Amino acid sequence: MTSFKRFLSGLGFAVLPFSLLADDPAVEMSVHADRPTTELRPIWNYFGYDEALTTLTPEGKHLLGELNQLSETEPIRIRVHHLHTSGDGTLALKWSSTNIYTEDAAGNPVYNWKIVDAIMDELTRPGIEPFVEVSFMPQALSAQPEPYTPTLTKRGLPSNDILSGGAYYPPKDYQKWQAFMEAWVNHCVERYGRQAVASWLWELWNEPESPYFKGTVEDYCRLYDHFAAAVKKVVPEARVGAPHTTDPAWKKGDEFMAAFLEHCRSGRNAATGAIGAPLDFVAYHAKGLTRLDHRKRVEMDLRNHLKTIDTYSRIIARFPEYAHLPVYIGESDPEGCAGCPSVLDPQRDYRRTSQFASYTAASFMRKQDLVASHGGNLQGAVSWAFTFHDQPWFNGLRALTTNEVALPVFNAFKLFAKLGRTRVEATSSGMLPTADILTRSVRGAPDVGVVATRTEEGTLRILVWNYHDVADGFDEPTPVKLRVEGLAAGHDPSAATLTRIDEYNANAFTAWRALGEPQAPLPKHVAILHDAATLKAAALAPAERSDGEAVFEFPLFRQSVALIEIPLK
Repeated sequence: MTSFKRFLSGLGFAVLPFSLLADDPAVEMSVHADRPTTELRPIWNYFGYDEALTTLTPEGKHLLGELNQLSETEPIRIRVHHLHTSGDGTLALKWSSTNIYTEDAAGNPVYNWKIVDAIMDELTRPGIEPFVEVSFMPQALSAQPEPYTPTLTKRGLPSNDILSGGAYYPPKDYQKWQAFMEAWVNHCVERYGRQAVASWLWELWNEPESPYFKGTVEDYCRLYDHFAAAVKKVVPEARVGAPHTTDPAWKKGDEFMAAFLEHCRSGRNAATGAIGAPLDFVAYHAKGLTRLDHRKRVEMDLRNHLKTIDTYSRIIARFPEYAHLPVYIGESDPEGCAGCPSVLDPQRDYRRTSQFASYTAASFMRKQDLVASHGGNLQGAVSWAFTFHDQPWFNGLRALTTNEVALPVFNAFKLFAKLGRTRVEATSSGMLPTADILTRSVRGAPDVGVVATRTEEGTLRILVWNYHDVADGFDEPTPVKLRVEGLAAGHDPSAATLTRIDEYNANAFTAWRALGEPQAPLPKHVAILHDAATLKAAALAPAERSDGEAVFEFPLFRQSVALIEIPLK
């Protein structure tokens, strides 16, 4: 089928698989429906963004509603920056403000809950919970209050001084800051109830070893002591954690993490005077890398992403007191700057294409196992991707939607949401060992992987992907031969379906380009984009079948994700 025909099919119905070429070696996949292995946790139900005020925009409210539909049993958890930043409520790339705390002429605290309440109201809708990031420092409490607000921009790359202001300093008075924390937690209890507040995850700051924090590790540990004391004083059963350090290769986040854990274990608590500090979970960030190769193609680096998880898992394992605590990857992304548009920074152009979807599948389906290999307990991984207000169409900010149209990566999360909690045995001859990716990333053969689950309702759901670091070969199909065993005697597998995300399916970016890349699309064009973004299931007839077994054959294009669903009843 030509590219044009595939595109036309993608606008209407999912592209049906074509016959595999006889001389093309197929990737052999095997799934045993009757062999359960481990739990598959919905670690993907976590999202975040820099600009807390995006929560209150039409795009933000729309996306929260869409995310809320992804999970019926586990809440969607949202982490945002700038809940405590001072300012006039301006929304800009990598900036927001709530003006929650000021002081009167005598230095007494003045609390203004209006904006932060509006944000938290949205983040506490039924089915949504805040992953509460306590940040940044109100101007009246900052050790260096001037200059406070950096140069802001609503278009293009954030300014170079975006992390230079007083919002990123420790407090000038730790006792005053702790009293502010107590007042806020008390206010949350009054507004949302103690049971709700106790269910939230409470964490301090963001990447404190980086320019986000203008203090030392000792300053951060002191701040953490006062933070934990404030939260626990109001709600003793609340869960507190930290330190949300990032890439060890960048700012020595590994050394910061080890020093923080040692402080929690044996340091003198600045708030209580006791030894140690409460720690209910451990959190860090893990990122990949992107660049343009010699042919100006986007080249991603899954290795760096997984290596960071591996490094932090090894550090946490050195502390027996904390080795089995819940772990949260507070930001888990292909690279660092969500607010940098790919139209000005081409190395980030994966964001608009199905490569973001395939990378997300290849990474997420390994994180839990990688952490567990070190004895760790991964409970969640935050995708630092949401949406942006009043931005050009498809401008390549790291987002799930553009002007309320789903991007391919959002569709990947929709497929994840269909997976069951019980994993069953599944193998693929094309799936690279994680150890190999930790050494070489995905620069040779593609990673053609599989994860299979059974749902409580009795459906076998099999997620497959075809990922490569280099953004090329979107039209290259890999033949797949999927053998499903362990079906009930006499079961008819002919009701199986295949749902695709690739260059031509569930991909509004391809449709937008075909429309001429309009920045003021007509309503009929917007309707085309929404339709092109829609996941569409197509019948997948077995190529072979026998009692208790079925074989399915289909092509899996480079940079794609697909879901096979087989009713078991």
